[in-house]
Parts: sequence; C-alpha cells; structure tokens
Amino acid sequence: MRSFTIFAALATFFFAIMAQAVQGGSNSTLSVSNSTQGVSNYSPGDPLVNVVNTSPTKTHVYKLEGNADNPPSAYGAGSGSLPMVTVLPGQTVHFQLGKGFIGAITALSGAGTRFEVNFRGDSPGDYKTWYNSDMEFGMSDTTMGPANGDKQINGLDSLAGEQDCLAKANSAWASLDEAAQQQLLDTGYLEGSVGTNGVLTAVHMDKQAGDSVVEFFQNIAEMNAYVNPGSVLGKPTSRTAAAANLFSWSVETKELTITGY
Repeated sequence: MRSFTIFAALATFFFAIMAQAVQGGSNSTLSVSNSTQGVSNYSPGDPLVNVVNTSPTKTHVYKLEGNADNPPSAYGAGSGSLPMVTVLPGQTVHFQLGKGFIGAITALSGAGTRFEVNFRGDSPGDYKTWYNSDMEFGMSDTTMGPANGDKQINGLDSLAGEQDCLAKANSAWASLDEAAQQQLLDTGYLEGSVGTNGVLTAVHMDKQAGDSVVEFFQNIAEMNAYVNPGSVLGKPTSRTAAAANLFSWSVETKELTITGY
C-alpha cells in the first residue's frame, strides 16, 4: 500500500489540475434514455462513466465540464462548454469521456453534488483514476464509485457522495444541544425543529455557507464528500482541512458509475 504522504501529494496534484477547469457550460442538453454518448472512438478500458437514474419519477440533469487542457482524445477536446446531460426516470447513459479526460459532472444542473474525475493516471505503477465528491456548491442524493465495486487503492470504501443527505444530517442532529440546533436553523441552510426529538426536514449547501454550517455537515454529520474546503473555493480551517484530506479517491479502474436517487 502506498503511503498517505504519496497519496496526499497525488491528490494535491489532481486538485491543482482541476482548479483549471472551465466553470461555464452551454445551455444545450443531451436527452438520453439507456444510450451511449461521448467520443466515437471508444475502446474497452477507456474512461467510461455510467450515469444511472434510479428514480421512477424524477428526471436528473447533470452539468458536464471539461478541463481547458484536455487532449484531442478527450470528450470536448479542451472545451469547457459541454452539453448538459439529461437522464430520464429509470434510465442510464453510458458516457464515453475519452483518454486523458479531466473534468466534473455535477447533479441538479450544476446546483448539486459535484464529482471531479481525472483519467490521466496511465504511467506504469500510477493510479488509474482519481475522483472526489464535492458539496461546496450544493448537495444532492447522488453517489459515485467504481462500476465493479472495488475498494480504493488505499483499501478504504470507494463510494463517494451520499445516497440520502437529509438522513445523514438527521443521524447527527440529536448530538447537538438546542442552542446549537437553533443557531444552525437560523442560517437557513437547515430546516426543522429543535430538541431531543427535533427532526430536520431539509438541508441545503452553497458557496456562501458559513463556518458553522460547514462544520456541521463536514465534521458532525460527516458527509462523505468535501463540503468546504474543496478543490474550487476552499477556506481551510484546521478541522475542515483535516477532514478534506480524507476525500481524495483513487481506484484501479477507468469505469465509474454515478447514481442519482
């Protein structure tokens, strides 16, 4: 097993590259239903992301961004203005991203959980794929992991993101005293009631969230993602920075699956 120091260094490299990603996207949309999209010259073993919509009623839309320095072999070939992807209820799109792709796929048309991927680990002995889950801009019931269910290279669980953000927040809500609960409710990022029998009814996240909100989601509720700091807008503190060090995933496969619930 590689040392954490080496792993952290590679993660730092990954996020430095991701910071170059173009944030804008086009308004055009690819509507898909159990289809294949992306590059036309796909070969088995090339980067592939399966986007699965498990909801029987909800249509899921994802914002797709490519790094400005992506090679011609990658989808978009260096263009950040990539079409959004619409996945109909109960459907799946197999997205062929092409060799060397670095970019991000963000749920809720860019307002949900953001998954950053790096498929450039091709040198001998190097990691195959790096990825993370980021809730700086928003959170949604969405996960990403290797399609074959493998563990990370460091042996930890490989599923990024949360299947049910509200349930995860509620699991930690009773650990707070009423004053702390009320302070969080007053921010508007959490909705619900206070007390030992208090229940959250909704949770939200965006880049304007204050430190108390970040602290709750990252370190108390322990969301399985960067909340803040992350690779884009991070504001490090000792506790949030330590937590963020846990959220750099690496696996020995180039096929990942995003699942929306």
